[in-house]
Amino acid sequence: MPAKPTHDLAIKTGEYHDRETGQMKPRWLRIGTVIRHDDGGTSIKLDCLPVGIPDWEGWVNVFKREARDGAGTARGNGQRRPPAAAPAGEGFDDDIPF
Repeated sequence: MPAKPTHDLAIKTGEYHDRETGQMKPRWLRIGTVIRHDDGGTSIKLDCLPVGIPDWEGWVNVFKREARDGAGTARGNGQRRPPAAAPAGEGFDDDIPF
């Protein structure tokens, strides 16, 4: 079996007010992945470095990886996907007069 991602690495970047529960919840930024190898070894793959994050104190949190859908996003996180934007230039089918 090849190396397998097992956990996500995330930092807390702030908080937001949950409209459904009325509670303040942490806002997380995923910065990488923990990968477990066949020989029992572990690697960390960083996707970004959290520089310039206000009030970041250097802590990185490790969360068990959730099941992913085809788009690579975690399922069941309670957040709605924004509507897809119209392709650029749509509605410009007429001839340009110059």
